[in-house]
Amino acid sequence: MDIYGSILSPFAARVILAARYKGIPHKLVMPKGGTKSPAFLKMNPMGKMPTIKDGTTILFESGVILEYMDDKFKKKSIVPAAAKAAAQARLIGAIFAEYVQPAMFGLFDQTDPAKRDQKIVDEKLAALNQALNAAEKLMVAKPFAAGARFTIADCYVAPALFFLHAIVPQVSSEPVLGKRTKLKRYYAKALKNKLIKGVFDEMDEALKAYMQQK
Repeated sequence: MDIYGSILSPFAARVILAARYKGIPHKLVMPKGGTKSPAFLKMNPMGKMPTIKDGTTILFESGVILEYMDDKFKKKSIVPAAAKAAAQARLIGAIFAEYVQPAMFGLFDQTDPAKRDQKIVDEKLAALNQALNAAEKLMVAKPFAAGARFTIADCYVAPALFFLHAIVPQVSSEPVLGKRTKLKRYYAKALKNKLIKGVFDEMDEALKAYMQQK
């Protein structure tokens, strides 16, 4: 399976985490000519990452890709079998995808003090805190996001938390996760988990390279 994207993208990182957890043979590649090249746009008319090519199957949108991978590669499922547990894992993922990350990316645009709009920072921090409060209520973090084993929720939560710890300290002096004990416990365990820590390390290297080019 070819996964088109960068490990620095939290969207691509979701797919990489799932592929590595499930043991799916894969190769992470950047599209030749970039995501707006005619060749890549034939695969993904939206021109975004990640996109996968699995034999003759081409898919984009990370959520769709994760479900496809779990349906096709049955070993070590990332979606719980029970309906309630599956919904809970997906809901945790949705909180991070739909609420945490948009606020987080809004803060990323404000990391340069010379160009910072404090009103926007305050608005995004408020939205972020609201989302993290919701996540704190839903999270299990014993030791994974939705319970005792790695699930689709972790594919969303882990990359987002990596970026939160990279971005938030640049715009706020408040602790990244505040007093949210479950989220803090999860992040501490993630840093010791071989799979997640390995992806974090690669994301960190890619982020440093990106910042040096700015």
